[in-house]
Amino acid sequence: MAVERGLVEAFCHAIGRSETDHVPPTFAVVADRFDPDFPRRPAPGAGWPDGPPETMLHVEQWFDLGEPLAVGDELTVRRGLGRTWEKQGRSGRLTFLEERTELVDRAGAVRVATGWVDVRTEADHRDLTTAQRAAEARDPVPARPDEVVVVDPVTPTHLVRYVGAAGDLHPLHHDRAMAQALGYPDIVAPGMLTMALTAEALLARAGAGRGGPVRLVRLASRFRAQVWPGDALLVAVSDDGDRILSARTRNQFDEVVLETTAVTA
Repeated sequence: MAVERGLVEAFCHAIGRSETDHVPPTFAVVADRFDPDFPRRPAPGAGWPDGPPETMLHVEQWFDLGEPLAVGDELTVRRGLGRTWEKQGRSGRLTFLEERTELVDRAGAVRVATGWVDVRTEADHRDLTTAQRAAEARDPVPARPDEVVVVDPVTPTHLVRYVGAAGDLHPLHHDRAMAQALGYPDIVAPGMLTMALTAEALLARAGAGRGGPVRLVRLASRFRAQVWPGDALLVAVSDDGDRILSARTRNQFDEVVLETTAVTA
């Protein structure tokens, strides 16, 4: 994996960052673009003749961040299965699957380790997403004094710019006709877009509170609800002391969509 300037700039622009000299903390997901067997990317020049890859719910993501990545770095990507566990939920049995990725530099140092946790449910995903959309039929709640509006509204363009930069071309993130044909109410924003936007708000708050840029050594999020075109995203950041920050991201209906914890250097 090469940390190319153009790719860094595309990723920064997709998450609303104008300053492109520093690599964002969630940039490691771009490793997907270099994986020849990545399942959420169709073959060159082809679509999805057999339908999209299996769709599971992305419920957690974490990053352990070593020395910051820089333009020009050449990294080896190590990827494999992490933990697997099960539990019983209200909708039936839940099977959790973690995929672990490490970006290793030429000296053998792990610069970034990240884990992507999916859950396979007994209940149909379409039932869960449709139920969430029905529950959102209520009055919007305006931004509170401790919140920053990171995007309002989310548009399909936001999604396309992000998946183009990150390389996650699952059709549910950009192909409305296919999403609706499969029974979903609309295309859905990648959870990693929401996490990246939240991380930017968190870094801005941390930098303002500490008189300058800060560096993260740990970033972890739990995805609580889907984000759809038309949604607003509002982030409240709190300093919990001992180098720990937390953030809560909600939509305009006051539904929490993401919970994030970060540890600064």
